[in-house]
Amino acid sequence: MIKDRYQELLNFLQEHQLQVSSCNPCDCGNQCALSLQPLSGDASFRRYYRLQLPQEKQQELFKQSGFKPLVPFTATKNSDSVSVIVVDAPPATQKNREFVAINTLLRHSGLNVPTILCADVENGFMVQEDLGNTLFITPSSDTEERLAFYFRASMELTKIGAIPLSAETIEFVTISGSDYKLTAADFETLKSLPPFDDAFIRMELGIFMEWCVDKALHLNLTDGEKKIFNEAFTFLSEECRRQTQVAMHRDFHSRNIMVLPDGCDSAIQAKLALLDYQDMVLGPIGYDVASLVFDCYTVLEPQHRELLISQCYENYKVAHTIDPEKVSLEQFTQDVLVCAIQRHIKCLGIFNRLHLRDGKDGYLKHLPQTLRYVLENCRKVPEMIAFGKILEQRLRIYLS
Repeated sequence: MIKDRYQELLNFLQEHQLQVSSCNPCDCGNQCALSLQPLSGDASFRRYYRLQLPQEKQQELFKQSGFKPLVPFTATKNSDSVSVIVVDAPPATQKNREFVAINTLLRHSGLNVPTILCADVENGFMVQEDLGNTLFITPSSDTEERLAFYFRASMELTKIGAIPLSAETIEFVTISGSDYKLTAADFETLKSLPPFDDAFIRMELGIFMEWCVDKALHLNLTDGEKKIFNEAFTFLSEECRRQTQVAMHRDFHSRNIMVLPDGCDSAIQAKLALLDYQDMVLGPIGYDVASLVFDCYTVLEPQHRELLISQCYENYKVAHTIDPEKVSLEQFTQDVLVCAIQRHIKCLGIFNRLHLRDGKDGYLKHLPQTLRYVLENCRKVPEMIAFGKILEQRLRIYLS
């Protein structure tokens, strides 16, 4: 029996004249003709599949979309067929309208995002351009080349943070040689982005308290510890809200950046594309930088981290997003550290929630590095030292 949701997905594809078999889905590993090949999922409830199409059909879909493919047709392995990504994003849990609107916003901001070839937003089904298999995390083990990819990513990051929030400022913002070509609809999208305000920040910190402190470790905090936690959370909230508020990807890390197979030999010339941007908010300028340089899934050398923070600062100065008279590099670096602490406290909760609630045990292996980031950065922020000492004692199990 084919599950109802999967049958709805098949119906959607067939309505768009996309030939697909009724395998539920194919899991034999043989790449059967016309079958949906499951891809490894992410931390959400979205499901992804790869589907082979005749080249002519893909070209037809692109013509209907009005966009050119990021990955040239000639880059595919098979000259007779090409692949697309089929997405099942249940509307009860996934922000499908936001995804489509932000996809357009980022495209008009000069960033590479997968083209949505056809979609049923109400029911949560989409067909997107296939950007290949090369995640940003995997292209090279060579230190210099790897760093070049990071510098390339830092430019994409600051393109997002420099997005003009109103039509009045758009003519003054240029970064990486390309102007922003935003429409009235894009400004409406920006206006509707949730604010990374006190309620939002405390909701995220609450994930840590519920799923890490309570449900995973069953810790009974003393009154003194609770007081220190509350003071630390208040400090993090105030500092995040004090920073310049910009468009914020919110998960700008190695697993959400693709390296496009465009034939470039140089890392600095490589084309990068972004994924998983539907949770974008208006938030602190240091947050996406923290996501990139303090990545839960890969670790940079401290000196490389410093170089990248400095590069982002320079990029923001050029884009007039940062006024160097008001925000020094030292202050910006401290802002990034604060954002990193807040982000990784949340991640300690999310990784435990993925394990306990969703049965996704694969994220547990990232708990030690995530905690090390929190402890490391708390030592560099005076107001967070006492909080860090409690975590070092109480969460020691993750470091053993």
